[in-house]
Amino acid sequence: MTSRPAPAPASLWTAQVGLADDGEGGAGGLRSVLRAALGDVCGPCPALGDGVPVVRAGAHVVDPPFYGDGDIGHAAVCATVNELAAAGAVPLGLSVSAVVEAGLALERVRQVAGSVRAAARAAGVVVVDVDARVVRAGEADQIYLHTAGIGLVRSPAPGAAARAGDRLVVSARLGGFGAHVLSVRDRLGHESVVSGGCVPLSGLLGRVREAMPAGAVRAVRSVGRGGLAAVLRSYAQETGLGLRVREAALPVQYEARVALDMLGVDPLDAATAGCVCVVVAADAVDALLAVLRAHPCGREAAVVGEVAGPGADPVLVVPADGRPAAPAARREAPARLA
Repeated sequence: MTSRPAPAPASLWTAQVGLADDGEGGAGGLRSVLRAALGDVCGPCPALGDGVPVVRAGAHVVDPPFYGDGDIGHAAVCATVNELAAAGAVPLGLSVSAVVEAGLALERVRQVAGSVRAAARAAGVVVVDVDARVVRAGEADQIYLHTAGIGLVRSPAPGAAARAGDRLVVSARLGGFGAHVLSVRDRLGHESVVSGGCVPLSGLLGRVREAMPAGAVRAVRSVGRGGLAAVLRSYAQETGLGLRVREAALPVQYEARVALDMLGVDPLDAATAGCVCVVVAADAVDALLAVLRAHPCGREAAVVGEVAGPGADPVLVVPADGRPAAPAARREAPARLA
């Protein structure tokens, strides 16, 4: 009795992602697609060596996941790398997990993987593991990502508590990512003049660690989906200190401000990418600005406020029009930005 040739397996190498029905295609095949597209950035995690390991993880949802000058893949890697760098670690490796909606064009999956590859290469990190799951059409908005990164704090800097008079410095313009993505979503057209680009900041923060005097930098926080306001509220709650922000000092691109005004979003609350907020001693702020502005990712660095000491209102905003300072409004950012 002759055996029949095995039927050709259902393939993912078609125009669209399909649901797995036997465990052989679907998620397993999709992992192969991702690994192939990631190419040489995949590999084992580098040896940690001496130091303190740091792990940061996050789920990433962007609506839409593919926008004018980027996509969810690039945004996810940069967000994870920047969280590690803000914690004082040298980013080493990360894992990437994708949840993909059935029916998504396979080329879109390859596009995301290509963006992950480019961002990982720019940050100098290795993709140590890849996973994927396919869900039914309508159960996801095209693609979601989860990333987990590991880094190493090789020589922990001596800590110093923030105190009244310390300055608040941001390394880049605020709200551009939010303005860009929301403009794409609502078809406003501002995305042509407002960049939504994300950048890894490990190199910038490495220079800060090397150049600044011990204890001068009190804290570093990555500014992300909740905007600068979320970072400041979290820091104020963590330390019990009051913070004052000068609205006129916020570095916001004019076109981004116009777009955000149309959408009813305050620049303080707008999602921001490729930016950190640094709390620095007053007598070291000029040195910090010099280090930041000497790097391509820090040219727009600006002092936006100061630590005011303990107070009833954790975050006060001094309006540009001279009105009395008022608590930062607790606005909800538009859903599913990052």
